[in-house]
Amino acid sequence: MTYYYDITTKQNNITFKSAKSVAACKLSEELTSNLTKGQKFLANVINLKEGDSGLSHSRFAQATITNWLPKAVFSRSAADLSEVTFLEVLEGALFFYLPALMGEYFSRRKVFSKVLPENLKPDVSKSVAEIVKAGGKDAQRLLPVKAAIVLSCAAIPAAEYALSFAKNLFTLKVFKQADFTKVANLDKSKGASDTETANRVEASAKSHLKKAGILSLGALALSLLLGTAGQKCKAISKLSEGFLNPGAKLYKLLEKGGVKSAKVEKFLNKYLNLDFSRKSDGSLALGNGQLAITVLSGVAGYFGAAKDRGKLDVQEVATRVPIIALYTIFGSALFDEKYKQILHHDNKHAEILKFDEKTGEYTVATLNDIPNIAKKSVNSDEKLLKGKIQELFKSKAKIALVPFLFSLLTVGAALSFVSRIWTQYRYNKTLKTSGNK
Repeated sequence: MTYYYDITTKQNNITFKSAKSVAACKLSEELTSNLTKGQKFLANVINLKEGDSGLSHSRFAQATITNWLPKAVFSRSAADLSEVTFLEVLEGALFFYLPALMGEYFSRRKVFSKVLPENLKPDVSKSVAEIVKAGGKDAQRLLPVKAAIVLSCAAIPAAEYALSFAKNLFTLKVFKQADFTKVANLDKSKGASDTETANRVEASAKSHLKKAGILSLGALALSLLLGTAGQKCKAISKLSEGFLNPGAKLYKLLEKGGVKSAKVEKFLNKYLNLDFSRKSDGSLALGNGQLAITVLSGVAGYFGAAKDRGKLDVQEVATRVPIIALYTIFGSALFDEKYKQILHHDNKHAEILKFDEKTGEYTVATLNDIPNIAKKSVNSDEKLLKGKIQELFKSKAKIALVPFLFSLLTVGAALSFVSRIWTQYRYNKTLKTSGNK
């Protein structure tokens, strides 16, 4: 399963531009001329990570390599390595390409932009809360269209679910292996898997791939009906509001029951929200709620496909996938927030790390902000400027790359290593038990 660390911050209108608010851009000469060769390399890595998420070749390549490398290192056979590569490349494409391709370029621009008047087309990217607050006929027209765009992209979680079955089919056709013990090189006997197992795996894979395709096409057809006819009905508009942001509706019910918590409200609005997120240019990208659904669909697919190949595959998935899924949905953001909180509490990197009391958000200076901050710090003293820029860059690198390395080494390498040890232990125990009988 894909796990990725997206180092982003929100905009602070007082001091810094948000790293998320600007796409990965050309680094200023004023910055790079004062960095060492190694620092320039790190600066380019950070610059790629802090660009807008969405359709990005560089981000796809970076994330795929990061997720693939630790698993590839601990791969147990050519079939196992090929499966890892198959999954990581296609999952990377799902997360970094499909949301923008389907949500923005196809559904919004090519299809549903045609059912709205010119003055309302830009407003589709607004949040549900913004549209509901504005109210009136515009809200009645926009909400069903927003819901239709989301519904038309059901192919994203459907594809994530089906991907594990496609992986089983790929391994069967290319390596003639359907039994996990052979794929993982636990059973070292040569030859293809038995016909019964192969037929079962193939039939299951084809069935689930077909169902995922039917679901995607059905959701697309329903979205077309919703986007066109739904604008004429207030009831459908209200249903669309609930569909897009069920978390807000749930919190209102909790409030009526006496539960009042800003943290609960923020959590529900973030993770029980099916709307797309909005990039700085107003285009659509994968939202937190959509990420959660896609990841959970992937978990279901992992377990379903593992069940087809045997108990040991299910056990390995159970050891590894739930942890990665939780980290993907919640852990990376929580770790990043906690890390910045610790740094801020200890007054470290205070020149580039700020905390906004009003929003409760931490913001970090962008790379191109560093020279200006350094100039103010040394009163434009040219003798001290280069050293100060390098000092601030080191601070920036620590804030950006420590969470990234944690993700790579702990969630990636350590978990892959441990899960494979446990699988070998279970297999040996099974052989021992069978031998005793």
